[in-house]
Amino acid sequence: MTLSGDPEPSGRPPVGQRSAATDKEPTWSDKVKTIGGLVAVAVGVSVVGVIAVIALIKNSETAATIASSAGGVIATIVGAYFGVKVGTDQSKTAMEGQQEEAAKAQIYAAHLPPEKAEEVLRAADETVGRIRGR
Repeated sequence: MTLSGDPEPSGRPPVGQRSAATDKEPTWSDKVKTIGGLVAVAVGVSVVGVIAVIALIKNSETAATIASSAGGVIATIVGAYFGVKVGTDQSKTAMEGQQEEAAKAQIYAAHLPPEKAEEVLRAADETVGRIRGR
């Protein structure tokens, strides 16, 4: 960044600042996956619900059993969907954070004085070794 606060001559945003181009918008396939998963859950719940309602309308001896089983199935389907959804979202957020930190590390390494490079590489290797040893 220049002293006047203008962007770098390269057109890239200053280090530590994000541009609109680097902010990730959900892709078409991400949107379809989200909507498709929700539609699949809704259809599954609806079908099981219809089965339970039909069993209750017929008033057979097993209607209560079928209705309570349908409730269990609905709860399982909804719980599994939202459990997977939350886990996937958290994994995605963690990966994005890791990518940002890796990009920062590369920038720091690119600006490292050559006389300190060997010392820093040795410290980095030791740190990675300790992390892998956990």
